[in-house]
Amino acid sequence: MKRLIPFFFLLASCGIKANPEVLKVPEIEVRRIGQKVYVKSLSGEVRIDGFERQGDYWVREEERPFCFVVERIGEGSKKLCVVGALEEKPSLKISEGEAHIEVYASNFEAYRLYNLIDSSLSLENAKIYRESIQLERDYWERCYAITGIKESVESQPVEFCVKPKPPPTVPEVDGLEVREGKQALYLVWSYGQDYREFVIYRDGKEIGRTSGFAFETELPKGKTTFTVRAVSPLGFESKGRSVDYSP
Repeated sequence: MKRLIPFFFLLASCGIKANPEVLKVPEIEVRRIGQKVYVKSLSGEVRIDGFERQGDYWVREEERPFCFVVERIGEGSKKLCVVGALEEKPSLKISEGEAHIEVYASNFEAYRLYNLIDSSLSLENAKIYRESIQLERDYWERCYAITGIKESVESQPVEFCVKPKPPPTVPEVDGLEVREGKQALYLVWSYGQDYREFVIYRDGKEIGRTSGFAFETELPKGKTTFTVRAVSPLGFESKGRSVDYSP
């Protein structure tokens, strides 16, 4: 019996080594939007042949149904198939108001609204809605895309832009005056509103910017008109206040 003990230990040791760790398969999100298929890894790094990496997503443009393999780097892989692109697109009707617009859509039971950034869909924070959605107008043009949803597949996006509303009025500087020194000319003023900076012009041409209430420039040789414009925290300029200088 004593001679059998080492043999049992050997079997136990071999048994432990023969039980390999199970490889992890990819955890992914797949979205068909029009003619493009977007794949995002939810855990770990992946590689997908036939797709192009764009930020956090792997993208492939293909309107027909196809299958592909997602490989989790250093781990397991997973085969997936997607259906073909939808032929239908949403039909949109836009009603514009001063403060907002209302977008009405038809042809589908549900829709998804995307922000367009540099002509590309912003896939994060998209909104799902039915029938209509209200969008606020602000001081900059905003562009969007809407897809129709049918059985988890999204149609080709329909793009549109919302025109900006008129910019807010920016108050002018107060007490603008010219003070002449021996070697330079000084513009001084005051301002009681929130601001980002001030822009200084000489005869209509910009010559500098400052966050203070004074600006130094060279002495003009002839009659000159100086203009100071206030820039609001949002980046809009006032029409400008001017003062003339004659040597």
